[in-house]
Amino acid sequence: MITCAAQRAPPSAACSSPFAPEKTMINSTFSESFFKYLQKRSESDTSAVGKLRRSLMFDPGTDCRAFPLVERWTSDGSNSDCPSKDNPGRRHAIYLAAGLWSLTSRQNKGKSTTLFPEAMRRICKKSGSIEKRFTTLLDANMDELGWRLRSAVQLVSSEGIALDWPKLLDDLLRWQHPKRPVQIQWARHFWGEPVETAT
Repeated sequence: MITCAAQRAPPSAACSSPFAPEKTMINSTFSESFFKYLQKRSESDTSAVGKLRRSLMFDPGTDCRAFPLVERWTSDGSNSDCPSKDNPGRRHAIYLAAGLWSLTSRQNKGKSTTLFPEAMRRICKKSGSIEKRFTTLLDANMDELGWRLRSAVQLVSSEGIALDWPKLLDDLLRWQHPKRPVQIQWARHFWGEPVETAT
């Protein structure tokens, strides 16, 4: 379990940190290409978004209606630039990201994108429960991550914040790393410490 600095500080201080991290991380070519593909596919096939949304009702990667849209991106041959290519949870992460993207694909178009932990930090000022939810999210395993992220993504979208989806997928692909670099990076964004790129 991650021990969070905010557990030793008042929530108001944690949510009002003056530090705003720069979005300096470079998204992988794989993730950038994946979401460009989803956007283009959704424009040519109006049912695509609905299929991906329905896939969130099942464990990621188990709804056959989403297979034609996503499965080709999970094979080794298409993932030469994919972070954590040999990670057994890669397929799970890719399907989960596609499903979450479908929740907001028709909203916030044309807006500048925001890293997920930075988006949560912004809305933390409006609700005292956000910090607790974010802390719980950081400690989630892959099985728990889907439904925890779903509610968080919908909350962020309701505030008119557009997410950096390629970066979120890159992070999900590294979520199970034993040293937890992504969770640490998210914590630094949320609680206002200088951030370094997860490796």
